[in-house]
Amino acid sequence: MSLLSRSILTIAFALALGAQDVGAQELAQGDDYRWYLGGQAGASVFRTPNQTRGAIPMAGGHALIKARKGALYLAVEEAFQDGQESSYIDYTAGGGEQPVTFSDVRRYTFGLLVFPVRGHMQPYVGVGGGIMHVVSPQPQGGGSAAVAQEAGSTGFGALMGGLQIRVGGVSVFGHYQLQTVPGYKGVTAGGELAGEGRLISGAVHTITGGVRFSLGPSRESW
Repeated sequence: MSLLSRSILTIAFALALGAQDVGAQELAQGDDYRWYLGGQAGASVFRTPNQTRGAIPMAGGHALIKARKGALYLAVEEAFQDGQESSYIDYTAGGGEQPVTFSDVRRYTFGLLVFPVRGHMQPYVGVGGGIMHVVSPQPQGGGSAAVAQEAGSTGFGALMGGLQIRVGGVSVFGHYQLQTVPGYKGVTAGGELAGEGRLISGAVHTITGGVRFSLGPSRESW
């Protein structure tokens, strides 16, 4: 091989490596400082004083404002299934059990996420909190709807994690969230739990998957 041929091959190899490095850099920076809007669906797993832990369908939407390795996450979701049963301690009627039925549970979540890996496939973790409330609970024993509504509402803290796969301005993702619900004193009937201070008891687990779309840069280019 002549000196000229070796020189041409060396230059071509260097250019190829340079192009690969630029492509990787563009991929890593492709979602820096961007707005995303998306939707998700999955399942919410919870228990009540009258039902063992089980899953019902959940759907909602979210916004994601991403920096380099961090992001602000805002979501509104609703879990829904007819015939859910619960009860609460009705202190307005002597502290006895008040049975309730409901169909929907709405949740508002905010969180701070960290994306430690940059590229097409991005795992993430985060912390946050929010408000969850049972929508229009129906007391079954002549109790107050306003008291039932209060018993169905609570704030919570949350741990989040997931994985997103990004192709251009579109990302598909799977998301897990563990939220805490404050414990409350319960009442028993026949040795079994009959009512608590909240319609939904203990921790709530949710698993969702969805798609988010880029709406453009979240800040002006310098």
